[in-house]
Amino acid sequence: MALLDPFLNNWDEQFHALVAKNFLNHPLIPTLYDHPVLSYDPANWISNHVWLHKQPLFLWQIALSLKLFGLNEFAVRLPSMLMMSIIPLMIYRIGKASLNERTAYYGALLFASAFFVHELCTGFPPSDHNDVAFLFYITASIWAWVEYETSGKKHWLILIGLFSGFAVLVKWLTGLLVFSGWGISILCDKQKRIALRSYAGIGVSLFTCIVIFLPWQLYISKAFPKESSIEYSLNTRHFFEVVEGHGGDAFYYFDNLRKIYGDGQLVPFIILISFVFLYRQLSDNKFKIAFFSYIIIVYLFFSFAATKMIGFCFIVSPFVFLSLAALIKDVLSWLKEKLFKRTAFQKSFMVIILALICWGNMNMYKITYKHTLEVKPNDNDKRADKIRDAVFIKSLKNILPSSDYIIFNCKAEKNIGIMFYTDFIAYDKPLGYNDYLKFKKENIKLAVIDNGKLPDYILNDPSVIRIKAPDPTWY
Repeated sequence: MALLDPFLNNWDEQFHALVAKNFLNHPLIPTLYDHPVLSYDPANWISNHVWLHKQPLFLWQIALSLKLFGLNEFAVRLPSMLMMSIIPLMIYRIGKASLNERTAYYGALLFASAFFVHELCTGFPPSDHNDVAFLFYITASIWAWVEYETSGKKHWLILIGLFSGFAVLVKWLTGLLVFSGWGISILCDKQKRIALRSYAGIGVSLFTCIVIFLPWQLYISKAFPKESSIEYSLNTRHFFEVVEGHGGDAFYYFDNLRKIYGDGQLVPFIILISFVFLYRQLSDNKFKIAFFSYIIIVYLFFSFAATKMIGFCFIVSPFVFLSLAALIKDVLSWLKEKLFKRTAFQKSFMVIILALICWGNMNMYKITYKHTLEVKPNDNDKRADKIRDAVFIKSLKNILPSSDYIIFNCKAEKNIGIMFYTDFIAYDKPLGYNDYLKFKKENIKLAVIDNGKLPDYILNDPSVIRIKAPDPTWY
Protein backbone atom coordinates (compact mmCIF):
# COMPACT_ATOMS: atom_id res chain seq x y z
CA MET A 1 0.00 0.00 0.00
CA ALA A 2 2.91 2.33 0.69
CA LEU A 3 3.88 2.12 -2.98
CA LEU A 4 0.51 3.15 -4.39
CA ASP A 5 1.21 6.91 -4.33
CA PRO A 6 3.96 7.92 -6.81
CA PHE A 7 4.38 11.29 -5.10
CA LEU A 8 5.09 12.76 -1.68
CA ASN A 9 2.01 13.88 0.18
CA ASN A 10 1.75 17.55 1.08
CA TRP A 11 1.02 17.23 4.82
CA ASP A 12 3.44 16.44 6.24
CA GLU A 13 5.36 13.79 4.35
CA GLN A 14 7.22 16.04 1.92
CA PHE A 15 8.47 18.28 4.74
CA HIS A 16 9.79 15.30 6.67
CA ALA A 17 11.37 13.93 3.50
CA LEU A 18 13.17 17.20 2.72
CA VAL A 19 14.57 17.61 6.23
CA ALA A 20 15.73 13.98 6.13
CA LYS A 21 17.40 14.61 2.76
CA ASN A 22 19.25 17.61 4.17
CA PHE A 23 20.40 15.49 7.11
CA LEU A 24 22.52 13.56 4.61
CA ASN A 25 24.78 16.60 4.30
CA HIS A 26 24.82 17.57 8.00
CA PRO A 27 23.30 14.97 10.37
CA LEU A 28 23.28 17.31 13.36
CA ILE A 29 21.79 20.37 11.64
CA PRO A 30 18.12 19.90 10.74
CA THR A 31 17.12 22.24 7.93
CA LEU A 32 14.15 22.75 5.63
CA TYR A 33 15.55 25.43 3.31
CA ASP A 34 19.16 24.34 3.33
CA HIS A 35 20.30 27.60 1.71
CA PRO A 36 17.54 30.21 2.07
CA VAL A 37 17.98 33.21 -0.20
CA LEU A 38 14.91 35.11 1.03
CA SER A 39 14.13 36.30 4.53
CA TYR A 40 12.06 33.89 6.61
CA ASP A 41 10.22 33.59 9.90
CA PRO A 42 12.03 31.07 12.15
CA ALA A 43 8.66 30.26 13.78
CA ASN A 44 7.11 29.22 10.45
CA TRP A 45 7.98 25.56 10.11
CA ILE A 46 6.82 25.31 6.47
CA SER A 47 9.32 27.89 5.18
CA ASN A 48 12.15 28.35 7.67
CA HIS A 49 15.81 27.34 7.71
CA VAL A 50 16.72 25.47 10.91
CA TRP A 51 13.87 22.98 11.35
CA LEU A 52 13.16 21.77 14.88
CA HIS A 53 9.43 21.24 14.46
CA LYS A 54 9.87 17.53 15.20
CA GLN A 55 12.41 15.59 17.21
CA PRO A 56 15.06 14.03 14.93
CA LEU A 57 15.12 10.23 15.31
CA PHE A 58 12.52 9.31 12.69
CA LEU A 59 14.14 11.80 10.30
CA TRP A 60 17.54 10.16 10.81
CA GLN A 61 15.91 6.83 9.99
CA ILE A 62 14.49 8.23 6.75
CA ALA A 63 17.86 9.83 5.96
CA LEU A 64 19.58 6.45 6.29
CA SER A 65 17.01 4.90 3.98
CA LEU A 66 17.53 7.73 1.45
CA LYS A 67 21.26 7.12 1.63
CA LEU A 68 20.78 3.43 0.86
CA PHE A 69 17.97 3.57 -1.70
CA GLY A 70 18.02 7.05 -3.23
CA LEU A 71 15.71 10.05 -3.25
CA ASN A 72 12.36 8.40 -3.89
CA GLU A 73 9.04 7.67 -2.21
CA PHE A 74 9.97 4.08 -1.41
CA ALA A 75 13.01 5.16 0.59
CA VAL A 76 10.99 7.75 2.51
CA ARG A 77 8.38 5.16 3.49
CA LEU A 78 10.59 2.12 4.03
CA PRO A 79 11.35 2.79 7.72
CA SER A 80 7.62 3.03 8.44
CA MET A 81 6.99 -0.17 6.50
CA LEU A 82 9.61 -2.00 8.55
CA MET A 83 8.41 -0.65 11.89
CA MET A 84 4.77 -1.43 11.15
CA SER A 85 5.83 -4.96 10.19
CA ILE A 86 7.56 -5.48 13.56
CA ILE A 87 4.83 -4.03 15.79
CA PRO A 88 2.49 -7.08 15.37
CA LEU A 89 5.27 -9.26 16.81
CA MET A 90 5.49 -7.03 19.88
CA ILE A 91 1.71 -6.99 20.25
CA TYR A 92 1.77 -10.78 20.11
CA ARG A 93 4.42 -10.97 22.83
CA ILE A 94 2.57 -8.46 25.04
CA GLY A 95 -0.67 -10.40 24.60
CA LYS A 96 0.87 -13.82 25.11
CA ALA A 97 2.62 -12.76 28.33
CA SER A 98 -0.36 -10.92 29.82
CA LEU A 99 -3.43 -12.63 28.30
CA ASN A 100 -3.24 -15.85 26.31
CA GLU A 101 -1.74 -17.04 23.06
CA ARG A 102 -4.95 -16.98 21.03
CA THR A 103 -5.94 -13.44 22.00
CA ALA A 104 -2.35 -12.37 21.36
CA TYR A 105 -2.48 -13.83 17.86
CA TYR A 106 -5.83 -12.22 17.08
CA GLY A 107 -4.57 -8.84 18.33
CA ALA A 108 -1.48 -9.03 16.15
CA LEU A 109 -3.61 -10.10 13.19
CA LEU A 110 -6.05 -7.22 13.65
CA PHE A 111 -3.21 -4.72 13.79
CA ALA A 112 -1.45 -6.20 10.75
CA SER A 113 -4.59 -5.98 8.64
CA ALA A 114 -5.88 -2.59 9.84
CA PHE A 115 -6.48 0.06 7.17
CA PHE A 116 -5.20 2.97 9.26
CA VAL A 117 -1.93 1.15 9.96
CA HIS A 118 -1.22 0.88 6.25
CA GLU A 119 -2.56 4.37 5.61
CA LEU A 120 0.10 5.85 7.90
CA CYS A 121 2.81 4.13 5.87
CA THR A 122 1.64 5.90 2.72
CA GLY A 123 2.40 9.30 4.24
CA PHE A 124 -1.16 10.43 3.54
CA PRO A 125 -2.39 11.34 7.08
CA PRO A 126 -0.84 14.34 8.86
CA SER A 127 2.27 13.49 10.93
CA ASP A 128 2.55 10.22 8.92
CA HIS A 129 5.98 8.65 9.55
CA ASN A 130 6.42 10.59 12.79
CA ASP A 131 3.33 8.87 14.20
CA VAL A 132 4.56 5.48 12.99
CA ALA A 133 7.93 5.83 14.70
CA PHE A 134 6.29 7.13 17.87
CA LEU A 135 3.91 4.18 17.98
CA PHE A 136 6.80 1.80 17.35
CA TYR A 137 9.00 3.03 20.20
CA ILE A 138 6.10 3.45 22.65
CA THR A 139 5.01 -0.13 21.91
CA ALA A 140 8.60 -1.36 22.19
CA SER A 141 9.04 0.27 25.61
CA ILE A 142 5.82 -1.31 26.92
CA TRP A 143 6.74 -4.68 25.39
CA ALA A 144 10.12 -4.50 27.15
CA TRP A 145 8.36 -3.69 30.45
CA VAL A 146 6.02 -6.68 30.07
CA GLU A 147 9.03 -8.91 29.36
CA TYR A 148 10.77 -7.54 32.45
CA GLU A 149 7.74 -8.16 34.65
CA THR A 150 7.31 -11.74 33.41
CA SER A 151 11.00 -12.73 33.36
CA GLY A 152 12.59 -10.50 36.03
CA LYS A 153 15.72 -10.19 33.90
CA LYS A 154 17.50 -6.87 34.45
CA HIS A 155 18.57 -6.24 30.87
CA TRP A 156 14.96 -5.43 30.02
CA LEU A 157 15.25 -2.35 32.25
CA ILE A 158 17.88 -0.93 29.91
CA LEU A 159 15.73 -1.69 26.88
CA ILE A 160 12.71 0.00 28.49
CA GLY A 161 14.76 3.17 28.95
CA LEU A 162 16.33 2.87 25.52
CA PHE A 163 13.01 2.57 23.68
CA SER A 164 11.35 5.23 25.81
CA GLY A 165 14.25 7.61 25.15
CA PHE A 166 13.89 6.93 21.43
CA ALA A 167 10.16 7.71 21.71
CA VAL A 168 10.98 11.08 23.26
CA LEU A 169 13.39 11.68 20.37
CA VAL A 170 10.45 11.22 18.02
CA LYS A 171 7.63 13.20 19.64
CA TRP A 172 8.80 14.66 22.92
CA LEU A 173 7.70 13.88 26.48
CA THR A 174 4.64 11.74 25.73
CA GLY A 175 7.32 9.16 24.97
CA LEU A 176 7.61 8.61 28.73
CA LEU A 177 4.21 6.86 28.69
CA VAL A 178 5.56 3.48 29.83
CA PHE A 179 6.51 4.90 33.22
CA SER A 180 2.95 6.07 33.98
CA GLY A 181 1.20 2.70 33.95
CA TRP A 182 4.26 1.02 35.44
CA GLY A 183 4.37 3.50 38.32
CA ILE A 184 0.61 3.36 38.96
CA SER A 185 0.74 -0.45 39.09
CA ILE A 186 3.37 -0.19 41.83
CA LEU A 187 1.39 2.38 43.81
CA CYS A 188 -1.72 0.18 43.64
CA ASP A 189 0.14 -2.79 45.15
CA LYS A 190 0.25 -2.57 48.97
CA GLN A 191 3.50 -4.46 49.27
CA LYS A 192 5.34 -2.87 46.35
CA ARG A 193 4.50 0.76 47.10
CA ILE A 194 6.27 0.68 50.48
CA ALA A 195 9.32 -1.21 49.24
CA LEU A 196 12.08 1.02 47.91
CA ARG A 197 13.39 -1.75 45.65
CA SER A 198 10.11 -1.56 43.71
CA TYR A 199 11.21 1.82 42.38
CA ALA A 200 14.78 0.80 41.56
CA GLY A 201 13.76 -0.64 38.19
CA ILE A 202 11.92 2.53 37.19
CA GLY A 203 14.96 4.52 38.29
CA VAL A 204 17.33 2.51 36.10
CA SER A 205 15.04 2.73 33.08
CA LEU A 206 14.30 6.42 33.55
CA PHE A 207 18.00 7.22 33.90
CA THR A 208 18.71 5.31 30.69
CA CYS A 209 15.88 7.16 28.97
CA ILE A 210 17.25 10.57 30.04
CA VAL A 211 20.73 9.65 28.85
CA ILE A 212 19.23 8.92 25.43
CA PHE A 213 17.10 12.02 24.85
CA LEU A 214 18.76 14.77 26.93
CA PRO A 215 21.93 15.33 24.84
CA TRP A 216 19.91 16.41 21.78
CA GLN A 217 17.90 18.86 23.86
CA LEU A 218 21.04 20.40 25.34
CA TYR A 219 22.67 20.55 21.93
CA ILE A 220 19.84 22.34 20.13
CA SER A 221 19.33 24.71 23.05
CA LYS A 222 22.92 25.83 22.68
CA ALA A 223 23.32 25.58 18.89
CA PHE A 224 19.90 26.98 17.94
CA PRO A 225 18.59 28.85 21.01
CA LYS A 226 16.00 30.93 19.16
CA GLU A 227 14.52 28.07 17.14
CA SER A 228 14.53 25.60 20.04
CA SER A 229 12.82 28.11 22.32
CA ILE A 230 10.11 28.61 19.71
CA GLU A 231 9.46 24.88 19.37
CA TYR A 232 9.46 24.14 23.10
CA SER A 233 6.96 26.96 23.51
CA LEU A 234 4.86 25.52 20.69
CA ASN A 235 4.78 22.13 22.43
CA THR A 236 3.23 23.80 25.47
CA ARG A 237 0.80 25.82 23.37
CA HIS A 238 -0.62 22.61 21.88
CA PHE A 239 -2.27 21.88 25.22
CA PHE A 240 -3.75 25.31 25.80
CA GLU A 241 -4.38 26.59 22.27
CA VAL A 242 -5.76 25.24 19.02
CA VAL A 243 -2.65 25.28 16.84
CA GLU A 244 -2.98 25.53 13.04
CA GLY A 245 -6.71 24.89 13.16
CA HIS A 246 -6.39 21.37 14.62
CA GLY A 247 -9.18 21.58 17.18
CA GLY A 248 -12.17 19.55 18.26
CA ASP A 249 -14.64 18.97 21.07
CA ALA A 250 -14.33 16.63 24.05
CA PHE A 251 -15.65 13.69 21.95
CA TYR A 252 -13.19 14.21 19.09
CA TYR A 253 -11.20 11.04 19.74
CA PHE A 254 -14.27 8.97 20.57
CA ASP A 255 -15.86 9.96 17.26
CA ASN A 256 -12.64 9.30 15.36
CA LEU A 257 -12.45 5.71 16.57
CA ARG A 258 -14.45 4.97 13.41
CA LYS A 259 -11.67 6.33 11.19
CA ILE A 260 -9.02 4.24 12.90
CA TYR A 261 -10.74 0.98 13.81
CA GLY A 262 -13.64 0.74 11.35
CA ASP A 263 -16.29 2.79 9.56
CA GLY A 264 -19.38 1.48 11.34
CA GLN A 265 -21.40 3.71 13.63
CA LEU A 266 -21.23 1.09 16.38
CA VAL A 267 -17.41 0.78 16.33
CA PRO A 268 -16.78 3.12 19.31
CA PHE A 269 -19.33 1.23 21.41
CA ILE A 270 -17.95 -2.17 20.38
CA ILE A 271 -14.53 -0.99 21.53
CA LEU A 272 -15.93 0.07 24.90
CA ILE A 273 -17.55 -3.35 25.28
CA SER A 274 -14.31 -5.07 24.26
CA PHE A 275 -12.51 -3.45 27.20
CA VAL A 276 -14.66 -5.62 29.48
CA PHE A 277 -13.35 -8.74 27.75
CA LEU A 278 -9.78 -7.47 28.00
CA TYR A 279 -10.21 -6.86 31.71
CA ARG A 280 -11.66 -10.34 32.25
CA GLN A 281 -8.83 -12.09 30.41
CA LEU A 282 -6.05 -10.20 32.21
CA SER A 283 -5.25 -12.40 35.18
CA ASP A 284 -2.33 -10.37 36.56
CA ASN A 285 -3.47 -7.28 38.45
CA LYS A 286 -0.41 -5.22 37.53
CA PHE A 287 -1.14 -5.63 33.84
CA LYS A 288 -4.80 -4.74 34.36
CA ILE A 289 -3.82 -1.54 36.13
CA ALA A 290 -1.02 -0.59 33.75
CA PHE A 291 -2.84 -1.29 30.47
CA PHE A 292 -5.98 0.56 31.43
CA SER A 293 -3.89 3.37 32.89
CA TYR A 294 -2.19 3.81 29.52
CA ILE A 295 -5.51 3.97 27.72
CA ILE A 296 -7.18 6.35 30.18
CA ILE A 297 -4.18 8.67 30.55
CA VAL A 298 -3.67 9.04 26.79
CA TYR A 299 -7.33 9.64 25.95
CA LEU A 300 -7.90 12.02 28.85
CA PHE A 301 -4.72 14.01 28.21
CA PHE A 302 -5.32 14.51 24.51
CA SER A 303 -9.05 15.09 24.98
CA PHE A 304 -8.31 17.94 27.38
CA ALA A 305 -5.59 19.33 25.09
CA ALA A 306 -6.86 22.11 22.83
CA THR A 307 -4.96 20.88 19.76
CA LYS A 308 -6.26 17.58 18.45
CA MET A 309 -5.12 15.31 15.61
CA ILE A 310 -6.40 11.87 14.72
CA GLY A 311 -3.10 10.07 15.29
CA PHE A 312 -2.36 11.40 18.79
CA CYS A 313 -4.13 8.57 20.63
CA PHE A 314 -3.02 5.85 18.22
CA ILE A 315 -0.08 5.09 20.52
CA VAL A 316 -2.40 2.93 22.66
CA SER A 317 -3.85 1.11 19.66
CA PRO A 318 -2.08 -2.16 20.61
CA PHE A 319 -4.33 -2.34 23.68
CA VAL A 320 -7.42 -1.49 21.64
CA PHE A 321 -6.58 -4.26 19.17
CA LEU A 322 -5.93 -6.68 22.04
CA SER A 323 -9.29 -5.69 23.53
CA LEU A 324 -11.05 -6.40 20.25
CA ALA A 325 -9.09 -9.64 20.04
CA ALA A 326 -10.27 -10.63 23.51
CA LEU A 327 -13.86 -10.04 22.40
CA ILE A 328 -13.36 -12.07 19.21
CA LYS A 329 -11.68 -14.88 21.10
CA ASP A 330 -14.52 -15.28 23.58
CA VAL A 331 -17.23 -14.96 20.92
CA LEU A 332 -15.56 -17.54 18.66
CA SER A 333 -15.03 -19.91 21.57
CA TRP A 334 -18.73 -19.67 22.42
CA LEU A 335 -19.77 -20.25 18.81
CA LYS A 336 -17.47 -23.25 18.48
CA GLU A 337 -18.87 -24.78 21.64
CA LYS A 338 -22.50 -24.16 20.72
CA LEU A 339 -22.51 -24.75 16.96
CA PHE A 340 -19.61 -26.99 16.02
CA LYS A 341 -18.65 -30.18 17.75
CA ARG A 342 -16.39 -31.69 15.09
CA THR A 343 -12.83 -30.41 14.97
CA ALA A 344 -12.71 -30.18 11.16
CA PHE A 345 -15.73 -27.87 11.12
CA GLN A 346 -14.27 -25.77 13.92
CA LYS A 347 -11.04 -25.12 12.03
CA SER A 348 -12.82 -24.27 8.79
CA PHE A 349 -15.17 -21.97 10.65
CA MET A 350 -12.28 -20.17 12.34
CA VAL A 351 -10.40 -19.64 9.09
CA ILE A 352 -13.46 -18.26 7.30
CA ILE A 353 -14.42 -15.91 10.14
CA LEU A 354 -10.88 -14.57 10.59
CA ALA A 355 -10.49 -14.08 6.84
CA LEU A 356 -13.72 -12.09 6.70
CA ILE A 357 -12.65 -9.97 9.69
CA CYS A 358 -9.28 -9.21 8.11
CA TRP A 359 -10.87 -8.39 4.76
CA GLY A 360 -13.26 -5.94 6.37
CA ASN A 361 -10.45 -4.56 8.54
CA MET A 362 -8.31 -3.73 5.50
CA ASN A 363 -11.20 -1.88 3.83
CA MET A 364 -10.22 -2.44 0.20
CA TYR A 365 -12.83 0.03 -1.02
CA LYS A 366 -11.23 2.85 0.94
CA ILE A 367 -7.75 1.87 -0.26
CA THR A 368 -8.97 1.92 -3.87
CA TYR A 369 -10.85 5.17 -3.35
CA LYS A 370 -8.02 7.09 -1.70
CA HIS A 371 -4.98 5.64 -3.46
CA THR A 372 -6.08 4.90 -7.03
CA LEU A 373 -8.09 6.60 -9.76
CA GLU A 374 -10.50 3.70 -10.14
CA VAL A 375 -13.22 5.05 -7.83
CA LYS A 376 -14.45 8.64 -8.27
CA PRO A 377 -11.29 9.87 -10.07
CA ASN A 378 -12.45 13.48 -9.78
CA ASP A 379 -13.17 13.28 -6.07
CA ASN A 380 -10.21 11.83 -4.19
CA ASP A 381 -8.08 14.70 -2.93
CA LYS A 382 -6.93 15.79 -6.41
CA ARG A 383 -4.93 12.61 -6.93
CA ALA A 384 -4.61 13.10 -10.70
CA ASP A 385 -3.13 16.57 -10.11
CA LYS A 386 -0.66 15.17 -7.59
CA ILE A 387 0.54 12.53 -10.05
CA ARG A 388 0.90 15.11 -12.82
CA ASP A 389 2.72 17.50 -10.48
CA ALA A 390 5.17 14.81 -9.42
CA VAL A 391 6.01 13.98 -13.04
CA PHE A 392 6.58 17.68 -13.75
CA ILE A 393 8.73 18.19 -10.65
CA LYS A 394 10.94 15.22 -11.48
CA SER A 395 11.37 16.54 -15.05
CA LEU A 396 12.81 19.87 -13.89
CA LYS A 397 16.30 18.37 -13.73
CA ASN A 398 16.07 17.87 -17.49
CA ILE A 399 14.65 21.34 -18.17
CA LEU A 400 17.19 23.51 -16.34
CA PRO A 401 20.81 23.32 -17.50
CA SER A 402 22.38 23.11 -14.02
CA SER A 403 21.40 22.51 -10.40
CA ASP A 404 22.27 25.98 -9.10
CA TYR A 405 19.01 27.70 -10.12
CA ILE A 406 16.45 29.31 -7.85
CA ILE A 407 12.88 28.67 -9.00
CA PHE A 408 10.03 31.08 -8.22
CA ASN A 409 6.27 31.05 -8.80
CA CYS A 410 5.87 27.43 -7.75
CA LYS A 411 2.48 26.00 -6.89
CA ALA A 412 1.69 26.28 -3.17
CA GLU A 413 3.72 23.73 -1.17
CA LYS A 414 5.12 22.13 -4.34
CA ASN A 415 8.35 24.02 -3.74
CA ILE A 416 9.08 21.56 -0.95
CA GLY A 417 8.75 18.60 -3.29
CA ILE A 418 10.97 20.32 -5.84
CA MET A 419 13.73 20.74 -3.26
CA PHE A 420 13.45 17.06 -2.30
CA TYR A 421 13.61 15.59 -5.80
CA THR A 422 16.15 18.12 -7.14
CA ASP A 423 18.96 20.34 -5.88
CA PHE A 424 17.15 23.56 -6.82
CA ILE A 425 16.03 26.15 -4.30
CA ALA A 426 12.32 26.74 -4.87
CA TYR A 427 9.75 29.22 -3.57
CA ASP A 428 5.98 29.26 -3.84
CA LYS A 429 5.98 33.03 -4.32
CA PRO A 430 6.71 35.41 -7.20
CA LEU A 431 10.12 36.90 -7.90
CA GLY A 432 9.82 40.48 -6.67
CA TYR A 433 11.62 43.34 -8.39
CA ASN A 434 14.00 44.14 -5.50
CA ASP A 435 14.95 40.50 -5.11
CA TYR A 436 15.39 40.26 -8.88
CA LEU A 437 17.88 43.16 -8.84
CA LYS A 438 19.72 41.68 -5.88
CA PHE A 439 20.06 38.24 -7.46
CA LYS A 440 21.15 39.71 -10.80
CA LYS A 441 23.86 41.69 -9.03
CA GLU A 442 25.05 38.51 -7.32
CA ASN A 443 24.98 36.54 -10.61
CA ILE A 444 22.48 34.05 -9.22
CA LYS A 445 20.72 31.92 -11.81
CA LEU A 446 16.95 32.40 -11.87
CA ALA A 447 13.97 30.49 -13.20
CA VAL A 448 10.24 31.11 -12.89
CA ILE A 449 7.14 29.03 -13.50
CA ASP A 450 5.36 30.90 -16.32
CA ASN A 451 1.77 31.58 -15.29
CA GLY A 452 1.08 34.00 -18.13
CA LYS A 453 1.24 37.00 -15.80
CA LEU A 454 4.97 37.62 -15.52
CA PRO A 455 6.17 41.22 -15.08
CA ASP A 456 8.15 42.99 -17.80
CA TYR A 457 11.48 42.83 -15.95
CA ILE A 458 11.30 39.03 -16.22
CA LEU A 459 9.86 38.90 -19.72
CA ASN A 460 12.62 41.23 -21.00
CA ASP A 461 15.45 39.28 -19.39
CA PRO A 462 16.45 36.26 -21.49
CA SER A 463 18.74 34.97 -18.71
CA VAL A 464 15.71 34.19 -16.54
CA ILE A 465 14.44 30.81 -17.66
CA ARG A 466 10.68 30.58 -17.96
CA ILE A 467 9.20 27.14 -17.34
CA LYS A 468 5.77 26.34 -18.68
CA ALA A 469 3.52 25.04 -15.91
CA PRO A 470 1.96 21.60 -16.53
CA ASP A 471 -1.62 22.74 -15.90
CA PRO A 472 -3.67 25.76 -14.70
CA THR A 473 -3.55 24.66 -11.06
CA TRP A 474 -0.02 26.11 -10.93
CA TYR A 475 -1.28 29.58 -11.82
